[in-house]
Amino acid sequence: MLFDLKSIVLYGLIALAHASPVPELSKRAQLGDFKCPDGTELSETDVREAFNEARNHDDKTVGKYPAYFGNKSGGNKVFTNIADGTDLREFPIVKGGKYTGGPPGAYRVVTDYKNNLGDFRGVMQHTGATVGGAYTACTRVTPSKRDLVNREEVKEERSVQEDETEVSEEIPRSVNDLETRAKKKKIGSATCPDGTTLAKDDVGSAFSELRNSKDYDHGGYPHPFGNQSGGGQVFAGVTKELREYPIVAGETWTSGPPGKYRVVADTSGNFVGVMVENAGASFERCTVNKD
Repeated sequence: MLFDLKSIVLYGLIALAHASPVPELSKRAQLGDFKCPDGTELSETDVREAFNEARNHDDKTVGKYPAYFGNKSGGNKVFTNIADGTDLREFPIVKGGKYTGGPPGAYRVVTDYKNNLGDFRGVMQHTGATVGGAYTACTRVTPSKRDLVNREEVKEERSVQEDETEVSEEIPRSVNDLETRAKKKKIGSATCPDGTTLAKDDVGSAFSELRNSKDYDHGGYPHPFGNQSGGGQVFAGVTKELREYPIVAGETWTSGPPGKYRVVADTSGNFVGVMVENAGASFERCTVNKD
């Protein structure tokens, strides 16, 4: 009888495990390049441009967009990692520009609508015969497939980073991994291409907040950064997954307009650098000074 009882419990647990798989709702979408079902690749710059437009406009103020999206196509979920009942919006993605009205094209960025701002939730392609037809999710292109940096580029980046990075003498000279070197980079003031110099304390304050916060904790930040702009890397040679957080003068940003300056760290919490966001959702690296 004892054996039978144990067997019943064991088989019951196995059946429960198969009947109740762990959902994937905890997985968060990350910005990046996306490949859609028709083979079209959308750059992170274009995806980010549409994402920013969706966040910055009220419903139906740009043509009929941002528009409510129910995450359904043919009775099935388009994004299986988004919980039922999540309030979503869609906005057209335009290659090399931004949507301002007229025909929306086939591609959309999708955001949720938390705190009237919206977090990035994915990219999809309209695959139906009409605008109200079917949608299919696009697939994020991972950096490992997208970013192949040749040895000359790495060599050039090393020569630049030797001026900006404190490297331990215990690291052998044969080591040329930029990400290992980035771990030793010191926070300092930063001078950006637009001529603005960000104070060391402001950079450090934003970096501390980034390290101590989970993704999307404060008005959509920190959030993943794909290290791409204009077809190239912002921080050349860095292949780890990155996160960004706003830098503002004289205080630590937690809400409101984020401005255009960002501190960047990898997902292990190592300081990578500082950048400025320009028009068209493009990014440029700032020079970290030795203070």
